[in-house]
Amino acid sequence: MRVFALFFLLLIGAAEPGDQVLRNRVVEARMIGWERGDHVRARLEIGGRPVTALPGDGPIGPFLEVNRTRRVTVRIATVRATLPEAGRTEIRRITGAWRDGVTAERWWNRLSPAYQRAVMRRYHEAIG
Repeated sequence: MRVFALFFLLLIGAAEPGDQVLRNRVVEARMIGWERGDHVRARLEIGGRPVTALPGDGPIGPFLEVNRTRRVTVRIATVRATLPEAGRTEIRRITGAWRDGVTAERWWNRLSPAYQRAVMRRYHEAIG
């Protein structure tokens, strides 16, 4: 039963604690940049249309930055979340990302500590 529960959470792309997942979709996208406001949002092009979404926890943000302008597959959860400045609201959150069958987490774990630091520097410069 635990294996099924873990698989189910991976499949639906569990969002942040307290988020109510309204829908999930897995799509091909091209990372085109970042938007800064109250939160950092990834700017993606999906089917020729611009879409913004909050990158989830973990290495999703750095993975998207390293793959800027490339086609990646992303899992986007539309969730009802509580944001300090907006209260309870509906947002898009990237809960998974992969390219050529390699997930952001697997990619990150394969990097040396020195390269992880370099990637984080690049990511922080990009989101400025």
